[in-house]
Amino acid sequence: MSWARARVSLLVLLLVAACGSEPAPVPSDTAAPGVAPTAPQPVPIRAPRPDEPRLGPYPRSQFYIEHDLFIAADDPRVVSAGEAAFLAPEDEVLGLIVGGTARAYAVTMLSYHHVVNDVIEGIPVAVTY
Repeated sequence: MSWARARVSLLVLLLVAACGSEPAPVPSDTAAPGVAPTAPQPVPIRAPRPDEPRLGPYPRSQFYIEHDLFIAADDPRVVSAGEAAFLAPEDEVLGLIVGGTARAYAVTMLSYHHVVNDVIEGIPVAVTY
């Protein structure tokens, strides 16, 4: 290998090494030698608001974070296949037939709501994936 090629290879290696990530932070529960570890600090618990919805005696916020909720599509508007101009031919749908009635639910809509509560021929159905 020529000297110029070796220098370029070394330069590339140095650049790659310099592009690495930062070192991982040291966990707080690991103390330096000769220093006693600190006790874990309790996580502060927010007092529930008086108007906050509850699940039994507990505030609902203890079970999940509001912005992570799935909002079910209840009683969706039904259109015929000819009126479904919002769907492209390659769009995926989840189909369901109850009795003699067929329904198709757009996967794009299901991916947002995750649950559709519908009534087909008087029978309540929950559609999810």
